[in-house]
Amino acid sequence: MAVLANIESIGTAEDACIAPAHEHAFTWSCEFANLAHEAEFREATWDERVERMKGIHLAVLIFAGWAFVDYLVIGFTWPFVLILMLRIATIFLARIPVMYFAGVHSHRGFFISVACVQAYVFSVFLLSVHAAGLQAGEQALSALTIIFAFYFGVPNRLPLNIAVSLASTVGFALVVSLNADIVMRSATLAFVLLLVGNACGAQAVRVTNRLRRNAFLTLVRQQKLNEQLTVEIASRQEAQRAMHVTEANFLSIFVAAPEALAIIDPSTYAIIQANQRAQDLYGGEYVLNGKDALSMFVDHDVRSRLNDAAVGLRPREPIEARLITGNGEIIWAHISAALVRFHGMPALLVALQDVTARRQEAEALREARDQATESSRSKSQFLANMSHELRTPLNAIIGFSEALERELFGPVGNPRYLEYATDIHDSGVHLLNLINDILDLSKIEAGHFELHEDETDLADVVASACRIVRHRAQEASIKIETNMPTPAIRLCVDERALKQILINLVSNAVKFSNDRGTVRIEVTASSEGIRIAVIDSGIGIAPHDIPKALAPFTQVDGTLSRAHEGTGLGLPLAKHMTELHGGTLTIVSNLGVGTTIFVDLPASRLVDGNADVPFGLYRRADT
Repeated sequence: MAVLANIESIGTAEDACIAPAHEHAFTWSCEFANLAHEAEFREATWDERVERMKGIHLAVLIFAGWAFVDYLVIGFTWPFVLILMLRIATIFLARIPVMYFAGVHSHRGFFISVACVQAYVFSVFLLSVHAAGLQAGEQALSALTIIFAFYFGVPNRLPLNIAVSLASTVGFALVVSLNADIVMRSATLAFVLLLVGNACGAQAVRVTNRLRRNAFLTLVRQQKLNEQLTVEIASRQEAQRAMHVTEANFLSIFVAAPEALAIIDPSTYAIIQANQRAQDLYGGEYVLNGKDALSMFVDHDVRSRLNDAAVGLRPREPIEARLITGNGEIIWAHISAALVRFHGMPALLVALQDVTARRQEAEALREARDQATESSRSKSQFLANMSHELRTPLNAIIGFSEALERELFGPVGNPRYLEYATDIHDSGVHLLNLINDILDLSKIEAGHFELHEDETDLADVVASACRIVRHRAQEASIKIETNMPTPAIRLCVDERALKQILINLVSNAVKFSNDRGTVRIEVTASSEGIRIAVIDSGIGIAPHDIPKALAPFTQVDGTLSRAHEGTGLGLPLAKHMTELHGGTLTIVSNLGVGTTIFVDLPASRLVDGNADVPFGLYRRADT
């Protein structure tokens, strides 16, 4: 049976037949007002109409057999023979709707042919009544029987049934009025009786039409619900089959998994099932199934973390907790949990991984790191504390040797003693410089080095650093040039630290420059800050050795570097002190070409009024 499209547009069929507010869903004949819905109803009940039409053939045979009564009343006359032939023809005419229109589902042809058969039957009836000359009551009773048969027996549309029945009633009244033996009152009563019969038959068919269409709508709805239920049942069955397959696959993976897995009841935390790897992790001779999972852990926060997983929350960080094995051994386990469904019920899938070895390695590394850090801190603290003990005797050596060198308390006598005093003074100064570098680096590493910042003229700092290094440069016939922008730049820095940076860089440049070479100090200013460049044309550094040159106590291999004394602290100290000022130290160098070291200080170090220093305006000084 076809399902009515847009069944909601019709409304509730039961209400349509009962409540007047829904009468618009049906026509006056109680057929569907929607032609498409009515067509579907007719198509759905077509086989029933055809079978009912076939069932009328028995009544047609009885109608044809009524010729025996005509013979008794009329006798064997020409009217009898004519009526007999017409009755027999009814048998063949009644088969036309079924033979020609039922098979092709021609509704219009079927209903019209049925109406024609009805009109033909009543016409034959009227002819027999006129020929027999029956009384008005007998004629009316016979006509009423046929009209009721039209309404209740013939499967025709109500409008066609009414049209044929009313036409038959009028025809009956005309035939009765032609009979001179029937009085007018009897004919009128017979006519009224037939009209009442038509009204009763039409109303009965209307009620039947409503009931049948209501039943049809109920059946359609039920069929639609059944189809939905069938689809839902099929989908649920498919889901159950998929769930069974998934559970089977899950169990096969669960059992064969190389990781320790356990399924836990989230309400009681009892272990429902554990795979062999989990059993081996806990202890092969002990049974895990049914055991309280929480009792296996030393840490109490495992419960809260598993609770998060039980309500579908992911832990914000991996869970690592201590687990007590069946043998009483405590191991570290990495735990991950997820909420799953097992046999249709919620469960926690917990994965365990033994991370004891990793934790022990991490702990050993942590202890080694702490020991190294403590050792380095102790070294730096020791060196920082040795400042007084190391500098006090050196100051005495330098002071006494300087007194001997200058002959403050009279002539020494032997010139060789004077030369020895000069050597002692130079060695003491050199040793004091080395100790100062080591102590400064130790203070920086220990975090005890503090900047004493004040406004400083950059040109004065550069000139002071150049004066200190001038003696060494003159001994190697090396010229020092400075290019400073105008007007003068004033910075807020630690003057001693900045001077130390420049001394270290210029000393290195002089030490590793070729004889009669040139060392340049160039200062540029921009909105981004101050750049101090120390440039030499000496032996240079290979690019891959630059990180080594910035490491403390390290010297880059090379002929000149091995020929000059030093601890390798000059560049590291300069780098650390630059960074303490918020700047950066960068080295650009190549072997045999020379080295350029850039000291970049932030613009925040500029004193107000010096932020817009023009480019290209330099004042040059040569040493």
